[in-house]
Amino acid sequence: MKSVLLYVPMAMVVMSTLVGLTATTPWFRTTTPTWTTTAGASGLNLNGKMFTLSVNGGGVSFYSPYFSPTTSSPYTTRRPYYTTTRPYTPQPTTRRPYYTTTRPYTPRTTTPRPTTTRPWTTAPTTRGVSVCLRYMSDFQTDIRSIFTLSPSSRQPLQMGVSASGSYRLSFDRYGYYNLNLKPYKTFWANIRLEIWTRVCLTVDTMKNVAQLFSDSSMSIRKMLPTDVQYVWSGEPVIDFSGFDGQVTDVQIWDYSLKYREVLNYMNSGRYSSYSGSALTWSYISYSLRGKVLLEDVYERQWQDQQLIQSKKKNMRQPKGEKKSREFFNLSESKREQL
Repeated sequence: MKSVLLYVPMAMVVMSTLVGLTATTPWFRTTTPTWTTTAGASGLNLNGKMFTLSVNGGGVSFYSPYFSPTTSSPYTTRRPYYTTTRPYTPQPTTRRPYYTTTRPYTPRTTTPRPTTTRPWTTAPTTRGVSVCLRYMSDFQTDIRSIFTLSPSSRQPLQMGVSASGSYRLSFDRYGYYNLNLKPYKTFWANIRLEIWTRVCLTVDTMKNVAQLFSDSSMSIRKMLPTDVQYVWSGEPVIDFSGFDGQVTDVQIWDYSLKYREVLNYMNSGRYSSYSGSALTWSYISYSLRGKVLLEDVYERQWQDQQLIQSKKKNMRQPKGEKKSREFFNLSESKREQL
């Protein structure tokens, strides 16, 4: 009998503990991922500027000042499961009186309305997309992702490069549909040297072909995979992450560039000024993630060094020395005549 009496209070204590845990305490521990995202200024002119990225969580997203990207967390947090007991409050019920009213019947006259067909409004399909940029990375490094174009769209376009110099394109979120483009054909030999790797990617949506240009070389035009009908969403957002290096002069057009336009970009606007129709480096907004550094480009030092080398290479003999030799030859000829 005593054992039974001792068991009853212990059971009541355990039951109260379980009820309290169910009512107030979640049955699992939730962790909310945190990361630092620094929003940069909007509508900046970044000509002469570059961003230094890090493979260890350092990235930057560029977007048009006219576009407001919506940032959503890639992680979904589960709500804790708990039960709460609310006091029952009976609601007063009032019953309406039952009555009937007889209204006189009045026939209505209907006039036929004109039927109008509203036009179907859809987003205009783009003719294609072109992305040009200058980047710098370690020599012969396999970069899984240099950039991702329109990352929040249904068909984000991602580009990476292998150690052999072949560029990989992915046309879906899962990486099932890929295309390799290797620029090895020289399309213009008189492109001046730079310390940057200049890349222009053109995708023609109407013809379903893609081509890649790198410095003075180009790849062949390749048809996109048969199961892919890529249409750029028009979202002027490009994200850079996943490699150690620098990036500058990012331009995006909403059509496939022509050869002379690609050549003009490779020559830093030597023939005419250029500006991306969807996104341009001279009027751009950005947001930073992790370790990213914004600083001035150092191509001015490269240009000064090239100028010094060209001057040393093209040095000629002084004009005064040439005249003295001619005068000496003339005096010798007069002595021979005498």
